[in-house]
Amino acid sequence: MNKLWHVAWHEYRRHVFNRRFVLVSLLSVPLVMLMMVGLVYLIISLDINTTPLGYVDFSGLLADPVSAPAPEPPDRPVPILPFETEADARSALEAGQIQAYYVLPADYLSTGRLSVVHLGALKSPARIQFYNYLTANLLKSTDPVIANRLVKGAEIIVQSPDGSRSISSKNWFNVLVPMVAGIAFIIAMFSTGGYLMQAVVEEKENRTMEVVITSVSPNQFMAGKIIGDTSIGLTQIFLWMLFIVIPILVLRDTISFLRGIQITPQTLLLVIFVMFPAFVMVSGLMAAIGATVSEAREGQQMVGIISLPIWIPYMLTGALMSNPNSPLAIGLSLFPLTAPLTMLMRDGLTILPAWQVALSSGIQVFCAVGAIWLAGRAFRLGMLRYGKRLKWREVFARQRS
Repeated sequence: MNKLWHVAWHEYRRHVFNRRFVLVSLLSVPLVMLMMVGLVYLIISLDINTTPLGYVDFSGLLADPVSAPAPEPPDRPVPILPFETEADARSALEAGQIQAYYVLPADYLSTGRLSVVHLGALKSPARIQFYNYLTANLLKSTDPVIANRLVKGAEIIVQSPDGSRSISSKNWFNVLVPMVAGIAFIIAMFSTGGYLMQAVVEEKENRTMEVVITSVSPNQFMAGKIIGDTSIGLTQIFLWMLFIVIPILVLRDTISFLRGIQITPQTLLLVIFVMFPAFVMVSGLMAAIGATVSEAREGQQMVGIISLPIWIPYMLTGALMSNPNSPLAIGLSLFPLTAPLTMLMRDGLTILPAWQVALSSGIQVFCAVGAIWLAGRAFRLGMLRYGKRLKWREVFARQRS
């Protein structure tokens, strides 16, 4: 057992304390996420034009106007200016002082019709703010609290029967939290599995095996490598979560929607009892592939057999979201390669029955143990086959005494 932990520590130290690991594995994902968030905010900022809007009112509705509620961030308020005549508004528009102007005819209160004049494209945030301005003035004789609610619109909250889960337009992103966690696990899963497969192939090619087998058994060697590389993946995920959680904690008082992000106990249970065994299972399968091939390129071709089923839940996102408790969803939740992502996707949409979580977890643990055994057996049979592939039927064939 002591030798197993020596192998695990050597594997962990060899990769984690490496400059390439820090630059590529740890920093690449947070930087990509920051770039995506920056791109989203850039697109939003390009869509926001705070140049004032104008209006000409012949209906008398805006003779003594009241202000509309401030827009929700990231939108910024657009000033709304009155003009006496259309000629004055047209001159301001051509001078670039306003981006557009509205004309409310004398029969606006009875017909609800108005016209808008603009030279360039009128963005929807500005248009919505003017309509909210009109609505607020149409309701100015109503109770201010009721008027404010009518301007902002209704908020529909969908809640589970026991009241433990709810979702609305203000916290819809909580559905995405489990999916993002699943993507992070996939990236870490295959990056660390790739390390493991590459290491096994390299040690076969440079004949390190001949030295290793004199001091440690094949099963101890492969189990130690799988533990070490799984720890590498967990290190990646932990540091990625720090990159995400720390900005959320710092900015949640500034950005209102960040205060609604929640991590449920069910999500944590799925990560521990479903995702972690799946992590070990995939690492074991990657190690077994590395033990059967003669060079890393062959192993990369076989990885697709494992990776394709893992992505099936995302290909069926529509079906899973429309009916997260369907027989298809339950079947994918119990199949070892599709279970991790299916369970996390369903977690954001429904309350998972305890028996499904327990059964899926049991299957994952059983498959993880089987993958470690398979990797050790493949390693034992193929460790001295230099330049020659080990056929899978030989791995599963019954050994003769």
